[in-house]
Amino acid sequence: MHDTRRPNRPHTHRAWHVMLACGALVTAWVAPLTAQTLAPRRTLTTGPAPGCDIAPVTADNNAPRNTAEARRLSAQGQEAALVGDQAAARDAFARAVQLNPADERLLYDLARAHEALADTLPAVGAYCRYLTLAPAGSEASDVRTRLGQLVPGDARQRAEDAQVAFRLGLGFLEERQYEAAVRAFDEVVRLAPTAPEGPHNRALARAATGRRADALADLETARVAAPSVEDRLAIARAIDVLRRPVYSTGGAFLRGVLPGAGQFYTGRPVRGTIVLALVAGSVGVALTPRTTEREVAYTDPNGVPAPYTEVLRERPWFVPGLAAAGAVTLLSAIEASVVANRSQRGASILAVASALHPVRTPRGEAGLAVTVRF
Repeated sequence: MHDTRRPNRPHTHRAWHVMLACGALVTAWVAPLTAQTLAPRRTLTTGPAPGCDIAPVTADNNAPRNTAEARRLSAQGQEAALVGDQAAARDAFARAVQLNPADERLLYDLARAHEALADTLPAVGAYCRYLTLAPAGSEASDVRTRLGQLVPGDARQRAEDAQVAFRLGLGFLEERQYEAAVRAFDEVVRLAPTAPEGPHNRALARAATGRRADALADLETARVAAPSVEDRLAIARAIDVLRRPVYSTGGAFLRGVLPGAGQFYTGRPVRGTIVLALVAGSVGVALTPRTTEREVAYTDPNGVPAPYTEVLRERPWFVPGLAAAGAVTLLSAIEASVVANRSQRGASILAVASALHPVRTPRGEAGLAVTVRF
Protein backbone atom coordinates (compact mmCIF):
# COMPACT_ATOMS: atom_id res chain seq x y z
CA MET A 1 0.00 0.00 0.00
CA HIS A 2 1.04 3.63 -0.46
CA ASP A 3 1.71 6.10 2.29
CA THR A 4 0.64 9.68 1.55
CA ARG A 5 2.73 11.18 4.32
CA ARG A 6 5.17 13.97 3.33
CA PRO A 7 8.76 12.79 2.84
CA ASN A 8 11.36 13.39 5.47
CA ARG A 9 12.57 17.02 5.42
CA PRO A 10 16.33 16.19 5.50
CA HIS A 11 16.03 14.44 2.12
CA THR A 12 14.16 17.44 0.70
CA HIS A 13 16.94 19.77 1.81
CA ARG A 14 19.54 17.53 0.25
CA ALA A 15 17.67 17.49 -3.08
CA TRP A 16 17.32 21.27 -3.07
CA HIS A 17 21.05 21.57 -2.47
CA VAL A 18 21.64 19.42 -5.54
CA MET A 19 19.28 21.61 -7.57
CA LEU A 20 21.00 24.80 -6.47
CA ALA A 21 24.41 23.37 -7.28
CA CYS A 22 23.24 22.45 -10.78
CA GLY A 23 21.76 25.88 -11.26
CA ALA A 24 24.96 27.55 -10.12
CA LEU A 25 26.97 25.43 -12.56
CA VAL A 26 24.80 26.39 -15.51
CA THR A 27 24.59 30.04 -14.44
CA ALA A 28 28.38 30.23 -14.36
CA TRP A 29 28.41 29.46 -18.07
CA VAL A 30 26.56 32.72 -18.74
CA ALA A 31 29.60 34.65 -17.50
CA PRO A 32 30.79 37.13 -20.13
CA LEU A 33 33.50 36.08 -22.51
CA THR A 34 36.15 38.65 -23.32
CA ALA A 35 36.09 39.55 -27.00
CA GLN A 36 38.88 41.19 -28.90
CA THR A 37 37.98 44.85 -29.33
CA LEU A 38 39.50 47.67 -31.31
CA ALA A 39 39.45 51.34 -30.47
CA PRO A 40 38.72 53.83 -33.25
CA ARG A 41 41.69 55.67 -34.70
CA ARG A 42 41.41 59.31 -33.71
CA THR A 43 44.07 60.89 -35.93
CA LEU A 44 43.91 60.81 -39.71
CA THR A 45 47.40 60.49 -41.16
CA THR A 46 47.08 61.92 -44.65
CA GLY A 47 50.74 62.93 -44.56
CA PRO A 48 52.96 65.33 -42.65
CA ALA A 49 51.10 68.27 -44.26
CA PRO A 50 47.93 68.77 -46.33
CA GLY A 51 48.52 67.66 -49.89
CA CYS A 52 51.47 65.39 -49.20
CA ASP A 53 49.42 62.48 -50.49
CA ILE A 54 49.77 63.78 -54.05
CA ALA A 55 53.51 63.05 -53.92
CA PRO A 56 54.19 59.83 -51.98
CA VAL A 57 57.00 60.12 -49.44
CA THR A 58 59.50 57.42 -50.36
CA ALA A 59 63.09 56.74 -49.47
CA ASP A 60 65.56 53.94 -50.11
CA ASN A 61 66.52 52.99 -46.56
CA ASN A 62 68.71 50.12 -47.83
CA ALA A 63 71.01 52.36 -49.85
CA PRO A 64 74.65 52.42 -48.67
CA ARG A 65 75.50 55.42 -46.46
CA ASN A 66 78.38 57.70 -47.37
CA THR A 67 78.02 60.87 -45.37
CA ALA A 68 81.41 62.22 -46.44
CA GLU A 69 80.52 61.98 -50.13
CA ALA A 70 77.07 63.39 -49.35
CA ARG A 71 78.67 66.46 -47.75
CA ARG A 72 80.91 66.91 -50.78
CA LEU A 73 77.94 66.70 -53.12
CA SER A 74 75.99 69.11 -50.94
CA ALA A 75 78.78 71.65 -51.18
CA GLN A 76 78.90 71.12 -54.94
CA GLY A 77 75.15 71.72 -55.14
CA GLN A 78 75.43 74.90 -53.07
CA GLU A 79 78.07 76.27 -55.44
CA ALA A 80 75.93 75.41 -58.46
CA ALA A 81 72.92 77.14 -56.91
CA LEU A 82 74.99 80.29 -56.23
CA VAL A 83 75.92 80.60 -59.90
CA GLY A 84 72.31 79.96 -60.96
CA ASP A 85 72.78 76.44 -62.33
CA GLN A 86 69.71 74.96 -60.61
CA ALA A 87 69.74 71.78 -62.70
CA ALA A 88 73.29 70.95 -61.59
CA ALA A 89 72.35 71.85 -58.02
CA ARG A 90 69.33 69.56 -58.17
CA ASP A 91 71.39 66.66 -59.50
CA ALA A 92 74.03 67.11 -56.82
CA PHE A 93 71.49 67.34 -53.99
CA ALA A 94 69.62 64.30 -55.37
CA ARG A 95 72.79 62.18 -55.30
CA ALA A 96 73.59 63.48 -51.80
CA VAL A 97 70.13 62.50 -50.56
CA GLN A 98 70.60 59.01 -51.99
CA LEU A 99 73.81 58.67 -49.97
CA ASN A 100 72.33 60.12 -46.77
CA PRO A 101 68.50 60.00 -46.90
CA ALA A 102 68.15 60.78 -43.17
CA ASP A 103 69.61 64.30 -43.50
CA GLU A 104 66.66 66.67 -43.55
CA ARG A 105 68.84 69.63 -44.59
CA LEU A 106 69.76 67.85 -47.81
CA LEU A 107 66.06 67.25 -48.47
CA TYR A 108 65.34 70.94 -47.94
CA ASP A 109 68.05 71.96 -50.39
CA LEU A 110 66.81 69.39 -52.93
CA ALA A 111 63.24 70.67 -52.59
CA ARG A 112 64.39 74.26 -53.11
CA ALA A 113 66.23 73.24 -56.27
CA HIS A 114 63.15 71.40 -57.59
CA GLU A 115 61.03 74.43 -56.76
CA ALA A 116 63.43 76.74 -58.62
CA LEU A 117 63.05 74.50 -61.69
CA ALA A 118 59.24 74.46 -61.34
CA ASP A 119 59.28 70.69 -60.67
CA THR A 120 56.25 70.89 -58.40
CA LEU A 121 55.61 67.25 -57.52
CA PRO A 122 59.28 66.37 -56.75
CA ALA A 123 59.50 69.56 -54.68
CA VAL A 124 56.37 68.65 -52.72
CA GLY A 125 57.71 65.13 -52.16
CA ALA A 126 61.04 66.40 -50.82
CA TYR A 127 59.35 68.96 -48.57
CA CYS A 128 57.02 66.30 -47.19
CA ARG A 129 59.96 63.99 -46.51
CA TYR A 130 61.61 66.85 -44.64
CA LEU A 131 58.54 67.23 -42.40
CA THR A 132 58.45 63.48 -41.85
CA LEU A 133 62.04 63.51 -40.60
CA ALA A 134 61.96 66.85 -38.77
CA PRO A 135 58.40 68.07 -38.08
CA ALA A 136 59.81 70.67 -35.70
CA GLY A 137 63.03 71.39 -37.62
CA SER A 138 64.51 74.81 -38.16
CA GLU A 139 63.00 75.04 -41.65
CA ALA A 140 59.66 73.39 -40.81
CA SER A 141 57.71 76.64 -40.77
CA ASP A 142 59.13 77.72 -44.12
CA VAL A 143 58.47 74.27 -45.57
CA ARG A 144 54.80 74.40 -44.57
CA THR A 145 54.47 77.85 -46.10
CA ARG A 146 56.01 76.68 -49.36
CA LEU A 147 53.82 73.58 -49.40
CA GLY A 148 50.80 75.82 -49.04
CA GLN A 149 51.90 77.61 -52.19
CA LEU A 150 52.92 74.53 -54.17
CA VAL A 151 50.11 72.12 -53.39
CA PRO A 152 47.15 72.62 -55.72
CA GLY A 153 44.10 74.13 -54.13
CA ASP A 154 41.92 71.11 -54.86
CA ALA A 155 44.42 68.83 -53.12
CA ARG A 156 44.47 71.05 -50.04
CA GLN A 157 40.69 71.20 -50.03
CA ARG A 158 40.48 67.43 -50.38
CA ALA A 159 42.77 66.98 -47.37
CA GLU A 160 40.70 69.41 -45.31
CA ASP A 161 37.45 67.73 -46.35
CA ALA A 162 38.90 64.36 -45.37
CA GLN A 163 39.71 65.69 -41.90
CA VAL A 164 36.19 67.10 -41.52
CA ALA A 165 34.60 63.80 -42.60
CA PHE A 166 36.92 61.91 -40.26
CA ARG A 167 35.96 64.00 -37.23
CA LEU A 168 32.30 63.68 -38.20
CA GLY A 169 32.61 59.91 -38.37
CA LEU A 170 34.22 59.79 -34.93
CA GLY A 171 31.33 61.83 -33.54
CA PHE A 172 28.81 59.44 -35.04
CA LEU A 173 30.68 56.48 -33.55
CA GLU A 174 30.56 58.04 -30.10
CA GLU A 175 26.82 58.66 -30.49
CA ARG A 176 26.25 55.04 -31.65
CA GLN A 177 24.93 56.29 -35.00
CA TYR A 178 26.74 53.59 -36.91
CA GLU A 179 25.06 53.94 -40.32
CA ALA A 180 25.92 57.63 -40.38
CA ALA A 181 29.47 56.77 -39.29
CA VAL A 182 29.79 54.34 -42.20
CA ARG A 183 28.80 57.07 -44.65
CA ALA A 184 31.24 59.54 -43.12
CA PHE A 185 34.13 57.07 -43.32
CA ASP A 186 33.12 56.20 -46.88
CA GLU A 187 33.93 59.83 -47.67
CA VAL A 188 37.23 59.60 -45.78
CA VAL A 189 38.28 56.55 -47.79
CA ARG A 190 37.34 58.33 -51.02
CA LEU A 191 39.20 61.54 -50.16
CA ALA A 192 42.23 59.93 -48.47
CA PRO A 193 42.60 56.42 -49.95
CA THR A 194 46.13 55.96 -48.60
CA ALA A 195 45.22 56.72 -44.97
CA PRO A 196 44.75 53.44 -43.03
CA GLU A 197 42.52 55.09 -40.42
CA GLY A 198 39.62 55.37 -42.87
CA PRO A 199 39.08 51.63 -43.48
CA HIS A 200 39.96 50.88 -39.84
CA ASN A 201 37.17 53.05 -38.43
CA ARG A 202 34.74 52.13 -41.20
CA ALA A 203 35.27 48.47 -40.31
CA LEU A 204 34.20 49.17 -36.73
CA ALA A 205 31.09 51.03 -37.89
CA ARG A 206 30.21 48.34 -40.44
CA ALA A 207 30.66 45.60 -37.85
CA ALA A 208 28.32 47.49 -35.51
CA THR A 209 25.61 47.44 -38.20
CA GLY A 210 26.04 43.70 -38.79
CA ARG A 211 27.84 44.04 -42.14
CA ARG A 212 30.46 41.56 -41.11
CA ALA A 213 31.76 40.69 -44.60
CA ASP A 214 32.33 44.36 -45.45
CA ALA A 215 33.96 44.91 -42.06
CA LEU A 216 36.31 41.98 -42.70
CA ALA A 217 37.37 43.48 -46.04
CA ASP A 218 38.12 46.82 -44.36
CA LEU A 219 40.07 45.16 -41.55
CA GLU A 220 42.18 43.24 -44.05
CA THR A 221 43.05 46.57 -45.70
CA ALA A 222 43.78 48.18 -42.34
CA ARG A 223 45.98 45.27 -41.26
CA VAL A 224 48.22 45.63 -44.31
CA ALA A 225 48.69 49.35 -43.60
CA ALA A 226 48.96 49.05 -39.80
CA PRO A 227 51.97 50.96 -38.46
CA SER A 228 53.19 48.33 -35.95
CA VAL A 229 53.24 44.61 -35.31
CA GLU A 230 51.04 45.09 -32.23
CA ASP A 231 48.41 46.84 -34.32
CA ARG A 232 48.48 44.09 -36.93
CA LEU A 233 48.06 41.42 -34.26
CA ALA A 234 45.15 43.29 -32.66
CA ILE A 235 43.42 43.61 -36.03
CA ALA A 236 44.05 39.93 -36.76
CA ARG A 237 42.35 38.97 -33.49
CA ALA A 238 39.37 41.19 -34.35
CA ILE A 239 39.18 39.52 -37.77
CA ASP A 240 39.04 36.16 -36.02
CA VAL A 241 36.11 37.41 -33.91
CA LEU A 242 34.17 38.49 -37.00
CA ARG A 243 34.78 35.14 -38.67
CA ARG A 244 33.08 33.24 -35.89
CA PRO A 245 29.61 31.83 -36.68
CA VAL A 246 26.46 33.80 -35.86
CA TYR A 247 23.41 32.16 -34.24
CA SER A 248 19.78 33.17 -33.82
CA THR A 249 18.91 34.30 -30.29
CA GLY A 250 15.30 33.12 -30.49
CA GLY A 251 16.30 29.92 -32.18
CA ALA A 252 18.83 29.13 -29.47
CA PHE A 253 16.27 29.73 -26.71
CA LEU A 254 13.55 27.65 -28.37
CA ARG A 255 15.96 24.81 -29.00
CA GLY A 256 17.00 25.07 -25.36
CA VAL A 257 13.53 23.83 -24.35
CA LEU A 258 14.96 20.45 -25.25
CA PRO A 259 17.73 20.08 -22.65
CA GLY A 260 21.15 20.68 -24.16
CA ALA A 261 19.85 21.42 -27.67
CA GLY A 262 20.66 25.12 -27.33
CA GLN A 263 24.27 24.32 -26.57
CA PHE A 264 24.48 21.89 -29.48
CA TYR A 265 23.01 24.58 -31.76
CA THR A 266 25.57 27.17 -30.65
CA GLY A 267 28.44 24.79 -31.34
CA ARG A 268 29.21 23.52 -27.82
CA PRO A 269 28.33 19.84 -27.78
CA VAL A 270 30.24 19.10 -24.56
CA ARG A 271 28.15 21.59 -22.60
CA GLY A 272 25.02 20.30 -24.27
CA THR A 273 25.87 16.79 -23.17
CA ILE A 274 26.49 18.01 -19.61
CA VAL A 275 23.14 19.84 -19.53
CA LEU A 276 21.37 16.76 -20.87
CA ALA A 277 23.07 14.60 -18.25
CA LEU A 278 22.13 17.03 -15.45
CA VAL A 279 18.49 17.12 -16.49
CA ALA A 280 18.35 13.34 -16.94
CA GLY A 281 19.97 12.88 -13.55
CA SER A 282 17.50 15.27 -11.90
CA VAL A 283 14.54 13.47 -13.48
CA GLY A 284 16.04 10.16 -12.44
CA VAL A 285 16.35 11.40 -8.86
CA ALA A 286 12.76 12.65 -8.96
CA LEU A 287 11.48 9.24 -10.09
CA THR A 288 13.64 7.18 -7.78
CA PRO A 289 11.35 5.35 -5.30
CA ARG A 290 12.20 4.50 -1.75
CA THR A 291 10.81 1.37 -0.11
CA THR A 292 10.48 1.07 3.66
CA GLU A 293 8.91 -1.55 5.89
CA ARG A 294 7.27 -1.20 9.26
CA GLU A 295 5.74 -3.61 11.70
CA VAL A 296 2.02 -2.96 12.29
CA ALA A 297 0.41 -4.25 15.45
CA TYR A 298 -2.93 -5.88 14.70
CA THR A 299 -5.44 -7.89 16.70
CA ASP A 300 -7.97 -10.01 14.86
CA PRO A 301 -11.68 -10.07 15.83
CA ASN A 302 -11.03 -13.05 18.04
CA GLY A 303 -8.63 -11.04 20.12
CA VAL A 304 -5.61 -12.86 18.80
CA PRO A 305 -2.58 -10.62 18.09
CA ALA A 306 -1.68 -10.81 14.38
CA PRO A 307 1.03 -8.25 13.60
CA TYR A 308 2.03 -7.80 9.95
CA THR A 309 4.66 -5.95 7.90
CA GLU A 310 3.55 -2.92 5.84
CA VAL A 311 5.61 -2.01 2.77
CA LEU A 312 5.72 1.74 1.93
CA ARG A 313 6.80 3.06 -1.50
CA GLU A 314 7.39 6.78 -1.87
CA ARG A 315 9.35 9.29 -4.00
CA PRO A 316 10.75 11.79 -1.52
CA TRP A 317 12.67 13.79 -4.14
CA PHE A 318 9.96 14.00 -6.79
CA VAL A 319 9.20 17.74 -6.55
CA PRO A 320 12.77 18.93 -5.91
CA GLY A 321 14.10 16.72 -8.71
CA LEU A 322 11.62 17.99 -11.26
CA ALA A 323 12.27 21.58 -10.09
CA ALA A 324 15.99 21.06 -10.55
CA ALA A 325 15.46 19.64 -14.05
CA GLY A 326 13.28 22.59 -14.98
CA ALA A 327 15.76 25.10 -13.55
CA VAL A 328 18.70 23.57 -15.41
CA THR A 329 16.69 23.49 -18.65
CA LEU A 330 15.61 27.12 -18.29
CA LEU A 331 19.08 28.36 -17.36
CA SER A 332 20.69 26.44 -20.20
CA ALA A 333 18.17 27.90 -22.67
CA ILE A 334 18.93 31.41 -21.38
CA GLU A 335 22.65 30.74 -21.57
CA ALA A 336 22.33 29.53 -25.16
CA SER A 337 20.34 32.63 -26.13
CA VAL A 338 22.94 34.90 -24.49
CA VAL A 339 25.74 33.19 -26.40
CA ALA A 340 23.73 33.50 -29.62
CA ASN A 341 23.05 37.16 -28.92
CA ARG A 342 26.74 37.82 -28.36
CA SER A 343 27.55 36.11 -31.64
CA GLN A 344 25.24 38.55 -33.41
CA ARG A 345 26.83 41.65 -32.02
CA GLY A 346 28.79 43.04 -34.94
CA ALA A 347 29.78 45.86 -32.59
CA SER A 348 31.54 43.43 -30.28
CA ILE A 349 34.88 44.39 -31.84
CA LEU A 350 34.26 48.08 -31.12
CA ALA A 351 35.88 49.18 -27.88
CA VAL A 352 33.79 51.74 -25.99
CA ALA A 353 35.91 54.51 -24.54
CA SER A 354 33.69 54.82 -21.47
CA ALA A 355 30.83 52.83 -20.02
CA LEU A 356 29.06 56.11 -19.33
CA HIS A 357 27.92 58.12 -22.29
CA PRO A 358 25.55 61.08 -22.71
CA VAL A 359 22.10 60.42 -24.07
CA ARG A 360 19.05 62.50 -24.87
CA THR A 361 15.48 61.72 -24.07
CA PRO A 362 12.73 62.34 -26.64
CA ARG A 363 12.13 65.71 -24.97
CA GLY A 364 15.76 66.67 -25.33
CA GLU A 365 16.87 66.54 -21.71
CA ALA A 366 20.44 65.45 -21.23
CA GLY A 367 20.99 62.30 -19.26
CA LEU A 368 23.53 59.59 -18.53
CA ALA A 369 23.28 56.00 -19.69
CA VAL A 370 25.22 52.99 -18.50
CA THR A 371 26.38 50.49 -21.10
CA VAL A 372 26.40 46.87 -19.88
CA ARG A 373 27.80 44.11 -22.08
CA PHE A 374 27.15 40.41 -21.65
